[in-house]
Amino acid sequence: MSTSDRPLRLTALVAGLVSVLAALAFPFAPVARPDVTYSWPAPGSSSPAPAAIPMLPYQPVTTTASVTCDAARGVAPGTVLLATTPPHPDPLAEPLHGLTITAGPPGSRSLSVSVGGHDLPPVALPGGPCTIRLVSGIEATTVTLVAPASESVTVARLDGDTRPAVAGAFTGAPTAAGVSLSVVADTRFQTSASGSKIALGVLSVVAFAVALGAVVVLARRRQGRSRDASEASLLASSGRKAPSSTGAGVSDGPLSACSPASTPDVGTEASSRPRPHRLVDVGVVLGLLLWQVIGPLTVDDGYIAGIVRSRGQNGQVGTVFRWLNSPETPFGWFYDVLALIARVDPAPFWLRLPATVLAIVGWFLLSRAVLPRLGLERLPRLVPWLTGIVYLAWWLPYDLGVRPEPWVLVGSTAVFVLAERAVERRSVTPLVVALLVAGITLAVTPTGLMAFAPLVAAVVPLIKLVRADPLGVATFVVVGIAALGLTLVLVYADQTWASVLDSVGIRTLIGGDRPWTDEYVRYTSLLTVGDAEGNLGRRAPVLLLALALGALAFVRNVPRPPAAHRVVVTTLLSLVALAFTPTKWTHHFGAFAVLGTATTLLALDAWLRAPADAEQAPRRAAWAVALAAGASGLTLAGFNQWHWISSYAITWSTISPQLGGIRFADAVLVLGVVLAVGCAVVAVRRTLRRECADTDTERQRCDTADTRLLGLAPALALAVVVLVVAIEVLSFARTAVQRRDSYTLASDSVASLRGRSCGIADRLRVEADPTAGLLPADGPGPVPVPTASMSGAALPGWHGPGVTTGWYSLPRSPQKDTPIVVTLTGPVAHGDVVAELGTRGPDGTVTDVTRVPLDEDATQFSVSASVDAPRSRDLRLDPALATTHAAIRLVSSADTPAGRGFTVPRLPVTVPWNTVLPPGTPAADDWPGAFLFPCTPFPPLRDGIAALPGWRVSTDARSEAQSGYISYTASQGGPWTTARALVRQVRYPVYLPGLPLTDIASLERWVPTEPLVPPTVTRHDVGQSGLTTPGPLSIGDS
Repeated sequence: MSTSDRPLRLTALVAGLVSVLAALAFPFAPVARPDVTYSWPAPGSSSPAPAAIPMLPYQPVTTTASVTCDAARGVAPGTVLLATTPPHPDPLAEPLHGLTITAGPPGSRSLSVSVGGHDLPPVALPGGPCTIRLVSGIEATTVTLVAPASESVTVARLDGDTRPAVAGAFTGAPTAAGVSLSVVADTRFQTSASGSKIALGVLSVVAFAVALGAVVVLARRRQGRSRDASEASLLASSGRKAPSSTGAGVSDGPLSACSPASTPDVGTEASSRPRPHRLVDVGVVLGLLLWQVIGPLTVDDGYIAGIVRSRGQNGQVGTVFRWLNSPETPFGWFYDVLALIARVDPAPFWLRLPATVLAIVGWFLLSRAVLPRLGLERLPRLVPWLTGIVYLAWWLPYDLGVRPEPWVLVGSTAVFVLAERAVERRSVTPLVVALLVAGITLAVTPTGLMAFAPLVAAVVPLIKLVRADPLGVATFVVVGIAALGLTLVLVYADQTWASVLDSVGIRTLIGGDRPWTDEYVRYTSLLTVGDAEGNLGRRAPVLLLALALGALAFVRNVPRPPAAHRVVVTTLLSLVALAFTPTKWTHHFGAFAVLGTATTLLALDAWLRAPADAEQAPRRAAWAVALAAGASGLTLAGFNQWHWISSYAITWSTISPQLGGIRFADAVLVLGVVLAVGCAVVAVRRTLRRECADTDTERQRCDTADTRLLGLAPALALAVVVLVVAIEVLSFARTAVQRRDSYTLASDSVASLRGRSCGIADRLRVEADPTAGLLPADGPGPVPVPTASMSGAALPGWHGPGVTTGWYSLPRSPQKDTPIVVTLTGPVAHGDVVAELGTRGPDGTVTDVTRVPLDEDATQFSVSASVDAPRSRDLRLDPALATTHAAIRLVSSADTPAGRGFTVPRLPVTVPWNTVLPPGTPAADDWPGAFLFPCTPFPPLRDGIAALPGWRVSTDARSEAQSGYISYTASQGGPWTTARALVRQVRYPVYLPGLPLTDIASLERWVPTEPLVPPTVTRHDVGQSGLTTPGPLSIGDS
């Protein structure tokens, strides 16, 4: 090393050490946190009006309750003096174990105390003035007796965390005089960085920048001296011949030993590299942009939309829908990027735009920086087109939306390119940047662990590179750790060491994660028919990758450059890394769009180049065609099924693709069997007749035939992938055109491009007054009585068996797409109630009667009815029945349960959704549908409480029952559990034009079970270290 390099090396070492130390101190640095206390009643007030204090977390840090002995003596026995949960909650709300202080039975002169689901011994009341004071904290709950002129006496104690859940303050006494409640809110996650923490973060970043600058200058000096300087971008692919991999003591070690001496290096002349045609670039980019407009939802779009839209008002990147709104750290920094977009416009089109931008970046990284290094030789004209098709096959079903996979895709690809550049240029600078990018990618999501796979795949040449570099091993290690250390600054920017541990702790307590041994679940989901996680689009690229890996294992002796080996190793290591992600959903495969495409193209090239004699080729082709046909059949056996609204009116969303009753899967399998048998016949003939062994002409003819035979399997597999991509794009394009007057993601995107869009709310209609659409009676019959409730209105109807209602007239010209609606109560059973529809004869009698059972099959309202029972819910009959009949009546069978109710039929009179729930009105949005209601803000979840909204917005009843419920359930850490306990829900029927029979969404008004007043709030900021925590979080015994 030159003497002039020592200052630079020392600078890199010292700056790296400073960066590492600052980054390590960053999570423990002081922060500011609000200290918030809620009390009731207001000072100087004795009003017994209850206060709303829906705590989040449900248990305050400390609960203090006081009841004077005079107040206890002044009420009737059994009177609730103080409670933190409502005395008469909605039966459908989840019960909470709060605090209840009750006057004892007659003559007992005592108080009964229940706290957190635990009963304390009765507290005897002495004579004279005194106060019973309860303090419940994490360590214990104590009850003390305080009397004038005497010391406080502990009369009851319960060790352990038995803190009560708090939804409010309630009393059954005529006055609140002598009763009080004070709770200290748990605001552990609502922190802001102190000046010292900000300084540590800045110092770590600046020091690393200095260290990296020193490394760059040192590398340039060295390259200048060796006349091998490079001015290209770190992420651009060099078109010139690379230095020999054995120069300067750096080689690919064992990985390079796998390649014969004739293996072309990454520096093969440009003429031998498949360069993507610009027309392919245009096609791929236009395809991605079209998908941005018409593409489907992902299962987590609503979940992540809630997180990013609530970022500003909650003061943290909380989970919003579960886990007590604990922060997403140590992962999820990309939420802040999406939050910036949401502040401008939270419409789906704009929130999905970063994914499309990343898709384009990923394509150019693949086509310009990855493929040219793989030494592909066969099909040079087809390779760019095949690359585009396979890349789209990965991207379309997995990556559009707001999930993190696109970020991981680009990050892991960038790491691979940087690692290859480090080896190619014999420079540690790209390696340092690769470590930085890998750490940042890991901080996106656990799937980001695969960003380290390229570094592991190239570990041998990289170690030799570091040893040979004049920077020195020790200095590089320090700078490399500093690069990774910046991840700490990113992860803990909004949280502390203690709060992240608490966040992980509540996730562990509630559960939901799976161990690595459950990795098979991901693949069983992929192959489950009728599950959107395993639709045909998601199956196609993964099964194609499986075929590719199998082919590469079979043709290991094909010469390939070291970079090609490392692509395969990186893909395999990434699949292994996937097993260590805490969840096992198939959408994680979206991170493999570049690696999967590169591996597939590499396998195709190797398969066609693999040497095979005249007898081996047809046998190999037969087995390959059989496997390709099997994988293709499994692919096409999946449905074209997507999540929630994206599956409505989509071709083949409920069946596998087929024409004329013939399934594509079966046709492909039959075709594969025929081709495989044909190849086997050729193999047998050659073995028995020893063809292709006599003359050069025969051998040449057989070589040509062998090439075609070996091309059958990849041709079949790739043809099916092309078909799947076509099905995806054309089905969504068709639905976008056919339903342009209703709601689709395409119509939403167009509305966003024209101006601000409120999503599906702009299209939905609400039946605000169900009584307005009741059909008029047209004949004698039993008198209806109030039977069910909908939209807060009582609907007339009947109960029980043996009822035959009078006829009700249908209008001659009903509005288009208006269904006939009957509201039911009680469980649904086939044949319990039948609707009879008919026409009027000349004499006024009803003729040509059609009987339609009011069950799931008849109404196309399947799952909603059963999950809503016994609540009132609507069953809808086809609008065509109203246009072809003049009257309707209902008939209940003799077996109809007495509790089964059914109402007078009606034709709904609807109003726009936005008139019932105007844009800007806060509502508790359920996870599945929050993405499509961008103009409905979430209530704040800050200062230790969940603000009580006036509305709840959800998707169809099926999604509400399967996943929407988690926000209101203590066992899931639902943030609105305590708020839900304060209200009853009033459901409003919702309709989407164009899909009148579909239960598309639900709107529920939250009405307090009794009038509520706000508590008294005391708030001030306090400072604390990054190690401070009030203790472990709890969801109680609810």
